[in-house]
Amino acid sequence: MRLKEKGAAAVARAVARRADAIVAVSDAIAAEAAVLEPTGELVTIANGCDFDDFSGLEYHRSERFRITHTGSFFGKRDPRPFLTALHDSGLHGVARFIGGFRSADREWAEELGLGDRLELHPYVPRRRSLELQRDSEALLLLIPEAAGRGRGVLSGKVFEYIAAERPILAVVPPDGAAAKLIEETQAGVVAPPEDVDAIRAALTGLVERHRAGTLNGTPLAPADRERLSRVRRSEELADLLRSLA
Repeated sequence: MRLKEKGAAAVARAVARRADAIVAVSDAIAAEAAVLEPTGELVTIANGCDFDDFSGLEYHRSERFRITHTGSFFGKRDPRPFLTALHDSGLHGVARFIGGFRSADREWAEELGLGDRLELHPYVPRRRSLELQRDSEALLLLIPEAAGRGRGVLSGKVFEYIAAERPILAVVPPDGAAAKLIEETQAGVVAPPEDVDAIRAALTGLVERHRAGTLNGTPLAPADRERLSRVRRSEELADLLRSLA
């Protein structure tokens, strides 16, 4: 295994030294690429928001608070702290998980006895996934600490949730890239991934705002909307390619 790892590292270093440019989607990945000692440009061009994907999709307020997570669970991504917080809160909202849910997590959730406060849905077409995101009181984002690696994660899911313009409960490293973006854009609230009490407090705050009728949408400021759009990201990539021509 170590020989394979060394071989892979050697190949990566050789590619980095021959590439005219390396594009990373986050500063953390760019920092990892810098170790390869690239000879060309090393730039960060993050994922972007496809606002047009949500065109025509509407939010319909529900008397019951609905928080939705879309996507698969893999690696160290863990729904258990959130589900524990939901259980401990006593709130009668519903958490909807759309997509893959590991059998071990399903069994563990059943032991909590959440009943109709938990809905597990199979994979759905992308358009339906976007509909469910828009038509939710809040969205659930889960990024683990993963021994510090989670701090640099700025996945496409973060930008998709922001484009949905519903409040985000971001259970993410509070000193990480995702937390920084969500706080900058005022797109939601942040709680540490393994802090059940903090997650419960954040969830309770969202539910109370919903009951009070003050849990509104989270549209971006025009400057942020332009800066974070996929169109702008494409322009950044085009600028880089022109500079290399």
